[in-house]
Amino acid sequence: NSSTETTSISGGVSFIDDWGFFGVSVRQFDSEYGITEGAEEGEEEEEEGGEEAPFIDLDQFRVDVRGSLNLGGFFERLDLFAGYADYNQFEFEAPGEAGSQFTNQGGEARLELVQAENNGWEAAYGAQIRIRDFEAVSFEDDQSFVPPSTTRQIGVYTFQEKNIDDVHLELSARYENVDIENDITGFDRTFNAFSISGGGDYHISENFRLGVSGFRTQRAPAAEELFTNGVHLATAQFEVGDPNLDLETALGGEVALRYTGQTAYLTLNGFVTSFDDYVFGQQTGEFEEGLPVFLFQANDATFRGFELQFGQELGTFYGFKLSGDALFEYVRATTDSGNLPRIPPLGGLVGFDAETESLSLRAELDWASDQRQTAENELETDSYAQINLFATYKFDVNGQDMSFKVSALNLNNEDVRQHTSFLKDIVPNPGRNFRFSLATKF
Repeated sequence: NSSTETTSISGGVSFIDDWGFFGVSVRQFDSEYGITEGAEEGEEEEEEGGEEAPFIDLDQFRVDVRGSLNLGGFFERLDLFAGYADYNQFEFEAPGEAGSQFTNQGGEARLELVQAENNGWEAAYGAQIRIRDFEAVSFEDDQSFVPPSTTRQIGVYTFQEKNIDDVHLELSARYENVDIENDITGFDRTFNAFSISGGGDYHISENFRLGVSGFRTQRAPAAEELFTNGVHLATAQFEVGDPNLDLETALGGEVALRYTGQTAYLTLNGFVTSFDDYVFGQQTGEFEEGLPVFLFQANDATFRGFELQFGQELGTFYGFKLSGDALFEYVRATTDSGNLPRIPPLGGLVGFDAETESLSLRAELDWASDQRQTAENELETDSYAQINLFATYKFDVNGQDMSFKVSALNLNNEDVRQHTSFLKDIVPNPGRNFRFSLATKF
């Protein structure tokens, strides 16, 4: 029951002149896919009564607007960002038997004044409004397991940066007022969140840079985290919210060392973030309607980790320009009571490229270690190493640039289960698979 059918169409138009530009884009996305957890039960039903296993049918319509008006003077321009999205998701127990529906409608608009550069100082000032209507309904009992709720968010922010010789400084701040209403329960809460961050980048030499940053951010809980109480088939969970959740506050910092040479580059950074009232779904060990119960709760938590990325040109061979690159990343996340769920283990990606003007070849080894530091009631995942190969050929047809790409993913057919997945205990990543694509620019 892992079949998937997806259709997507999008288009856009922009008007560009000396005064600036204005553009609109539209996208329609439809997808239908099976829920693998129900496959065994569905197969039994099919044998007995000809019914099929559960599946998801979703669609999204989205409109985005972008614009910029050149001003001149102290403020260089005024930028506009706006969008509207209408999302519907039906979870069917079988064809013609809708079990639940998720609806999410929302709009957002942001205006930003960009300050012209003045003696190395640049800045932006903005205001944003976002409105979201969300509901999840169970057709089996005609109940909303996420009651209709409206979230209104109004924010103002600024971003400042300054260059002083070999030092680049940045500072940003944001205040937002979030109001969440639930007419059915009479719930109406307002959250006032304030976030600030700052950082500096020092050019140690022509090739080396040292960056340091720190931040304190706040986030209001989402409607799903507050009100959910029911089955969510797409994630194979019975979710229970907590209307008493408060602001989530993070305090953290990061240090980064960057090297850029003529034939090589390297970036190494380490980070630590401490959360007050970090919101997450904790598996309780109980079951409702055959699914594990996940309770949204807030605990103090600490994230720490590092990222290492580097690349090196390797010369030429029979006309091919050779290069290699690698990326390794690790994060450790704990609360006062134990490990957080769905935290990825140590992972890495090593790649090798060979390129000419018309042909590009790439081989990758995508690797992740096992994850044994799990949350309560969470299953462990094993390590994996999958091989991916890519080939892209560029050619010309009557003056039109074309490219044909072949991808061979998980060529060694590894059993890959990503620890970050809600369904890792049930569904592995795809096995050996091949993809072909043809692309052109008009």
